[in-house]
Amino acid sequence: MTTKNLVILGAVAAVLGCAAYFCNSGRKMKAPSVNGKPVLPAFDVSEVAKVEIGGAKKLTLAATDKGWAIETLYGYPADVTKIRENLLKLKDLTVGQTAKGQKIDPGTPVELKDAKGKVIASTTLGGQHMSKPRGQAAQFGGGGYPDGRYVKFGDGVVLVKETLDAFDGDPKKWCESRICSVPSADVKAVSYAKGGETVKLSRKDSTWTLEGLGAKEELDTSKTYSLDSALSYLDFNSVADPKKPEAEFGFATGAVYTVSLKNGQSYTAKVGGASGADRYFKVSAAFSPVGTNATENASLEKKVKEFNDTTGKWTYLISSYSADSMSKTRKDLVKAKEEPKKDDKKDDKKADGKK
Repeated sequence: MTTKNLVILGAVAAVLGCAAYFCNSGRKMKAPSVNGKPVLPAFDVSEVAKVEIGGAKKLTLAATDKGWAIETLYGYPADVTKIRENLLKLKDLTVGQTAKGQKIDPGTPVELKDAKGKVIASTTLGGQHMSKPRGQAAQFGGGGYPDGRYVKFGDGVVLVKETLDAFDGDPKKWCESRICSVPSADVKAVSYAKGGETVKLSRKDSTWTLEGLGAKEELDTSKTYSLDSALSYLDFNSVADPKKPEAEFGFATGAVYTVSLKNGQSYTAKVGGASGADRYFKVSAAFSPVGTNATENASLEKKVKEFNDTTGKWTYLISSYSADSMSKTRKDLVKAKEEPKKDDKKDDKKADGKK
């Protein structure tokens, strides 16, 4: 091999060596994966004293001397279990994958503050990620379901597996929305009062009886399905401003629904005027002992007092459908008594003749 060839080979080797070096250097300089990394810096959930959620529906929750409250819902009591559950979701939030090209503008800002107002942690949430429909859902044109959410991470956006529904601004996701859970099986009597008319019904052995029926009237049993269950699973849609005068709620011209239980408890519900698609609603409880067990009576008295001190102090907004079940009139429950058919009368006469 000539000296010239050796020089050429040496040059080629040097070029290849440099190329290999730079390729390997590029691999080493590649940014490490962020998958699995915490989205927020570590924080102590017990130090959080305020949660501020911005966006289109602003929501603020704060710890008070009486417990957590929803400031943007007139201080309505929040559920500490739900608060802790959602704060832990933020604390444990990890990157699922980067979302290149995805933007969050303006998004939903979330700030967690301590008792002194210092921000402990903050982030901005984007929209939820929707899964692609599969199987029958895809075959029949059905949509997917939320299976994650876009979240700001540094200067970019990442996808996390949590949907974080509670951070969309609905206060009911942070409190107990159930107003009443009156067992329908324990109801022994109900009454409806509206427009100066009062309708009273009582139940014995699963059979309802309406007071004051005329000779040609009877109770329409097809309308008795909701007599005892109007307060069984009653949830609110919102809460009215406590500073608003009660006269503006329309209770004076509304309806009153009362249920009496076998154990001596009773609940009186007022249905007021409309506010959009909802109706104003207020309920209170009372107790009149029916037994001589002092311990049991004391327990029921305590239960009624707690109900009035908490639920009874608020005016709610409930669905018109729920309100209608507590606004029945006599006309809604009574029908003309069906006269026996002629054939039935003949049979009755034959039976009488045999006797």
